[in-house]
Parts: sequence; C-alpha cells; structure tokens
Amino acid sequence: RTQSPETLAASFHSTMQDCYEIRKTDELVKHLKSNGRTDPYEDFDYQLQTNYAWIYELKNGQVVLIGNSFRHGGLLFRDKECFNQIVNADKFPIENPDKDLYDIELDRIKTIHKQIDFFRNHLNTVLKFDFRELTREAAQAYIKKVVGRTIKKLTTDTDLVALIAIFGEIMRREIKGKWVLEKWYGTFNPYFMPKILNPKNKIIPVNDSLLIAIKWKVTDVEHILNNSDGVLSLKETKKYHECIVLID
Repeated sequence: RTQSPETLAASFHSTMQDCYEIRKTDELVKHLKSNGRTDPYEDFDYQLQTNYAWIYELKNGQVVLIGNSFRHGGLLFRDKECFNQIVNADKFPIENPDKDLYDIELDRIKTIHKQIDFFRNHLNTVLKFDFRELTREAAQAYIKKVVGRTIKKLTTDTDLVALIAIFGEIMRREIKGKWVLEKWYGTFNPYFMPKILNPKNKIIPVNDSLLIAIKWKVTDVEHILNNSDGVLSLKETKKYHECIVLID
C-alpha cells in the first residue's frame, strides 16, 4: 500500500528519535516530491565537497541528504542546525556501503603507528608464527602465508591491514620516514589510507604496493620494501586530500 505524501511526512516526524532519521532513497525522494521538489535528480541545492552527497534544504526547515549514487539511502535532518552539527563532526550516522579494509579497521588505522605490536601479534596468531622483531625475514614469511591463505579465501581485511602496518613500519624504520594518513571519502564517511612519508617529503603508497602484490600473488619482499622513492610530494598530495602525518 502506497502512503500519501502527508502520511509519509507525518511518519518522518513521529519516528525521528534524534534530530535525524536514516531513510531509503525512495522514501526520501517521495518526501522531496511532497515538499515541492518534483525532480530530485535535478532540483538539489548543492553537493558536499567531501563525499559529493546531494543536499536539499526544504522550505519547512528540514534538510535531506542522499548518497551520491542514489542507491544507498540517506538522511532526513530535522533542521539546518542538526545537519551542520553532523557535517562539522565529519561523521554521518550511517555506514559506508560495501565496507572495505579501510572502513573495517578505521580506528586502528588512525593510530597505526601505535598499533604495530597489535598487528604483529595478530599475524603471529593467525599465521602460527612467533616473530618477536620486525625484520625482512618476518615480512617474507608473513606475506607468503597470506598469499597462500588468499588463494584459499581465508584472508581477512584485518590480515591485510596488519601486513600494511608491518611492511610500512619496516620501511619507515629503514629509511627514517614517518607514517602519513591520506583522507578519502566513501559514500558517506571518511576513511584513511596509511602510507609512508620519506625524508624527501614524498609519499610512498606502501598500502597499494602490498595489496597489488597480494592480488597478483607476488611474495617478493624486496620489490615492496626497496620501492621507497615515493610518488607525489606531501605538498602536492594535500591539494587533493587532507594528510595527517603521525608523530609519537
């Protein structure tokens, strides 16, 4: 049974527990149409510059946010104040769809420079090793085992982030570099890609190198760890992404 625009609008108000409500795209589109936005695909007010979500500011004071692809729902905010608070917090109360390893390990990635022991212990436990120190020998053993487990579809996202942490930390120590987090956005919320900043202030995408190596079943440690020249400078990268250099 299809709800009338009036019934739908009333249900939005009655179910809004906080100052926002998570809704499916079709529900938000109906709500927009009942508030004079006859073509939500064209009649939006603006897009956020972070996640490119579509924003609609309604005459009744409400604000509607729909994810960029129109496929993953969005949010109805009671008013502009509520909307602004959540935008300023840079964390929408709705998860990115199709979460990947950077979403799943978000909190540990944000302090990856302090999580090295955690990730080493994780790999030792999962892969049945007992490496106490970070060495190229340990890295070689870890990646061989992970590639083998990937073929059997046993590898988890935490395993992959752990490998990035171990390889990145070995490289960082060898070249006297620093960890740097590049901020990216999913459909709704930010995530961070951990990379290494070399002494020449160039960013080394150790995360990408490692994931590509695993995808193609390459277990050559030297291929990854010796590639420390970096690609873009920190200054250049900051034109496109916020970068956070991690220091103790």
